[in-house]
Amino acid sequence: MNPFATRMTGNSWVVPVTALSLVLGFMVMTASITATTRSSRLGLLGASQKGRVAEGTLDFQDNYLKMSDEVKNLRAENDRLQKALGENGSSSKLLNEGLQQAKAFAGLTELQGPGIKVTLSDSRPKPGAGIQSNDSIIHDVDILKVTNELFAAGAEAIEVHGHRIVATTSFRCVGPVINIDGVPVASPIVIRAIGDPATLAGGLNLPTGVLDEIRQTDPSMVQIEQVQNMRIAAYGGSTERKFAQIPKVSK
Repeated sequence: MNPFATRMTGNSWVVPVTALSLVLGFMVMTASITATTRSSRLGLLGASQKGRVAEGTLDFQDNYLKMSDEVKNLRAENDRLQKALGENGSSSKLLNEGLQQAKAFAGLTELQGPGIKVTLSDSRPKPGAGIQSNDSIIHDVDILKVTNELFAAGAEAIEVHGHRIVATTSFRCVGPVINIDGVPVASPIVIRAIGDPATLAGGLNLPTGVLDEIRQTDPSMVQIEQVQNMRIAAYGGSTERKFAQIPKVSK
């Protein structure tokens, strides 16, 4: 019999209301899962499930790297043609030099020079410690703060996990991974920056700075290495604009 088909009298409302309350409570509990609980949820996954998550991440990265290599090859050929054009005359050469400088500033060409390498890793759980805390995991905001500090310290080019940082680069936590321009990556996160090594390292090691905050949780989560010469790849994503247009010069 449908409990709502007739008027409820006495205690007849108890059973249907209790059932609805249980269903509502389950829905609220499910909806309350946010990015802040991703570490505890990942710890509850079985070995096979963790393997599938890792395998899916690697497949996505492999496809991205293949497409990125194709873009780099096309841009390298474009650079060769531009340089050949610049050798035909002094005016064309001057124009080509300005074009190459603009491309370097925009992150569209490979660069090399001295700098530093920063490795950010999730804290390794101690035996019997239980589920890791939220602070023991590297998040998107940690990467954003580090790159901002590097630019403020004079970095001329930055690469995060093989992705060149440009004006449109985005970092976002999605489940157990971090998306960089939509590509999922996992800890450890390697950040490389070209600039004066001592100045860059000093900017990151300031007291109460971003790396100091991470070290307070676990010093092993941060590693810094000064490098005398490194190569940083060009931006491998799309540069197509759908809405922004260059204004026409009025006569």
